[in-house]
Amino acid sequence: MLKVVVSGFTGKMGKALMAKTHYKEGFKVVGGIASIDNIHLGKDLGEIANLEKTGVNLDCSFKNIPKTDVIIDFSEPSFSFEAIKYSKENGIPIVIGTTGFEHEQLSLISEVSKTIPILLSANTSLGIVFIKRLLDNLSKESLISFDEIRVWERHHKNKIDSPSGTALDLRDFLSRAVESEKKIIIDTEREGKSVGEHKISLIKENELIEISHKALNRSIFAEGALEAARWLHSQPKGLYTMADIYS
Repeated sequence: MLKVVVSGFTGKMGKALMAKTHYKEGFKVVGGIASIDNIHLGKDLGEIANLEKTGVNLDCSFKNIPKTDVIIDFSEPSFSFEAIKYSKENGIPIVIGTTGFEHEQLSLISEVSKTIPILLSANTSLGIVFIKRLLDNLSKESLISFDEIRVWERHHKNKIDSPSGTALDLRDFLSRAVESEKKIIIDTEREGKSVGEHKISLIKENELIEISHKALNRSIFAEGALEAARWLHSQPKGLYTMADIYS
């Protein structure tokens, strides 16, 4: 049984993780953490996620959590570093699905990964890993032959970061593939209740190639994060991505 603590528990992903572990064997959420001003502090984790009570209450301090195998963080950058600090001090692997980190913050995460296992991913779904694998099969020469490369993304109207972390990750991935010889353009939409849609367009004269991924339910990210946690638990110190799980 893998014991998991969820950082950023009351967010959409935190509750999705709780729901997924409720029906998935091999995992148990033993702690949930949120900010000190969260209105749900002290409430049962199951109750917060609209499930049966678990006997575990939401806390605001990592110092109060029981012994755990892995921390999964879906919060926001400043709060993530509270989770990272606790992980480092206690030698606990951490899966980070939070987005919006600044360059200096990413450098700090890389530095901490020299002491503990860290998996950092803007998107924990299998689908995005699969798209990158497809693109990996294209040579640099093939990619730069296109006149334009665009990344399009759509999320629900309340999503704060724009472009999404996944769109930025795909842009950086493509930029490395073409060695910055071609500017990668990101188009962003915020409307409705979309869980997440991403599309890569390769454009040349009168030709258009599109590779797309649409998340139909937030549970796919929870599923991926749990598989990441299971895998990371047995890994040595280092900085990993979702692609490493399926290599």
